[in-house]
Amino acid sequence: MDIQKLQEQARRLDDLLRLETFPLAVKWYEKAEDVPEDAVFPMRDWGKHIALCQAFSLARMRGQTVAMDIRDHWCWNPLVAFGMVDCSPGSKAFEVIKPLIGVPPEKADEFLANFPRLERGKYQVVVVAPLHKAGFEPDVILIYSNTAQLNSMLRAVKAQTGELVKSEFDGIDSCAWATVPTMLRREFRITLPDPGDVERARAGKGEIIFSVPPEKFHLIVEALEGMEKFGMSYRTAPVVMPMDFERPPFYNEVFKIWGLDQGRDW
Repeated sequence: MDIQKLQEQARRLDDLLRLETFPLAVKWYEKAEDVPEDAVFPMRDWGKHIALCQAFSLARMRGQTVAMDIRDHWCWNPLVAFGMVDCSPGSKAFEVIKPLIGVPPEKADEFLANFPRLERGKYQVVVVAPLHKAGFEPDVILIYSNTAQLNSMLRAVKAQTGELVKSEFDGIDSCAWATVPTMLRREFRITLPDPGDVERARAGKGEIIFSVPPEKFHLIVEALEGMEKFGMSYRTAPVVMPMDFERPPFYNEVFKIWGLDQGRDW
């Protein structure tokens, strides 16, 4: 992948969809020394912990590059999802978390065992940055959008691949579901921002997350550009505008006084 090309495509996507916030570049590093020098580590640089969704917010709303190792996280699920801690079936952490994940007790073991996870102990740091100025090639791209913008991207995927985007939907743990499945399977995915993202990281209640494998990002931009040429872009989508519409009766009364055409009353 060419990071400069991805940066250009990120700026083009913003022009096509008028996104409220920057598309995100997400990358996992096996060694902390490989992290870009401009990245901020919350504990090292601020003496504070944050949740991963807050790192997303800092990157997409403020343009910051944020790196998080095991010491920075203030939420359990990315630690498990990114393989930074042991939460294997039968472990103490597994037994503590299992009753609290919001599923029937008889389903809890299976559900938590199948929680999206990267290889245990492989990655030390996750880094998040605005895609248009990221200094690294991302593993996953995240786009926060409204549903109309998502509709445009879904049609773009369909136009380029002949396939529909398929997802599983959970009301919580959005940072894990938005990142790990796409990292592992290289597939597009839709995720709903969870309550923590809304309460602590300023995600809008009308926002939705679209996960994109970077190697497929160009498919979306190219298709949206094609749709724009046919007047079908997000900004220029036609709206039905009825003419000679029905009006309150007094409209016809005053139009008659003025010698103008009358129409139907509503």
